[in-house]
Amino acid sequence: MTYPTRSHLSPSAEPRPSPIEGTGLFAVEPIRAGEVVLRLGGRVIGDAELAAQTPPYSSLTVAEGEHLLLDPAHPARYGNHSCEPNLWHEDAVTLVARRDIPAGEELTIDYATHTGVETWSMPCACGARACRGSVTGADWRLPGLQQAYGEHWTPPLLDRIRARRRSGPAGPTDA
Repeated sequence: MTYPTRSHLSPSAEPRPSPIEGTGLFAVEPIRAGEVVLRLGGRVIGDAELAAQTPPYSSLTVAEGEHLLLDPAHPARYGNHSCEPNLWHEDAVTLVARRDIPAGEELTIDYATHTGVETWSMPCACGARACRGSVTGADWRLPGLQQAYGEHWTPPLLDRIRARRRSGPAGPTDA
């Protein structure tokens, strides 16, 4: 599959200082539910090249063993994580508003919906009521997240969820 090489940020959003971490993306005018906010672009790399990246970097899993490494100069890299995000995936690279978003609100995504590296993790300081305290590449296994996000995952994670549902009961890491 071919993915965009450049990201696109809606003119309804801009980078600003974030209470979550560093710089974030914020709505500069109201954004309606379902409105496209970001189209992510970059360079497709494999697992080994991703593992060799030096943080900080931004990426998302677009196929098993393939990741889109975002351009570090594009404002898309400022999208912060939240355990109660207001954006979610429409497809592998398109992020849309999950609900109506007022001007001034920080635009966030749950990194679990696009991070397919099972060994990846980061502490979370999103401050959301339902904050998990950490985000991992195995969070796609959590039934609560599967229910909350429905079909709004990158395709490889959605494939993993569907395969797991077909294969039977949840394992011990799925609490």
